[in-house]
Amino acid sequence: MDKKKEKKIDEFFARMSSKEETQNIDWAKKHDEWLKCLKEFYDRVNSYLKKYVSEGRIRIASGRKRISEDYIGEYEVSTVTIHIGNSQIRLEPIGTNLIGAKGRVDMVGPSGKVKFVLVDKEASAPRVSVQIVEQYKEASLETPRTQKMEWDWKISTPPPAIKYIELNPESFFDAFMEIANA
Repeated sequence: MDKKKEKKIDEFFARMSSKEETQNIDWAKKHDEWLKCLKEFYDRVNSYLKKYVSEGRIRIASGRKRISEDYIGEYEVSTVTIHIGNSQIRLEPIGTNLIGAKGRVDMVGPSGKVKFVLVDKEASAPRVSVQIVEQYKEASLETPRTQKMEWDWKISTPPPAIKYIELNPESFFDAFMEIANA
């Protein structure tokens, strides 16, 4: 191989190696943050349902589910089943290694599914950005933020025009009633 070509290959591998090092993700930390956010989600939902549990109108049962995600591997998460008479509404975590969200939990009932997503607190819809990068030039994949992003659970409407709805007791029960066929 000629020296010019060899130098080009050496430069390419050096560039790719440095990109990998700067884009390393602490997957164990991401996993731990996801489990913490999932617990906070369940605590929030339990606070909405507390009155109905104490009155004996509904019963909540916890379960476990195995999830397998790229880079994180296989792990167990908590699930929640809400029993209302003979009906069941399940809260099923989907994962954290997602495009556009830090996490997702689906609420599944007899009449469908509602998606809860952990997204930027300021977001009202998914953001899509496109970046054109010239070959062999370094590029930042993210627009620098002036402040730290705050995460919040929101309800995601179905595609194609996805919007995020603030999660509060009213929006939760609207979604709950929709999938419970009420």
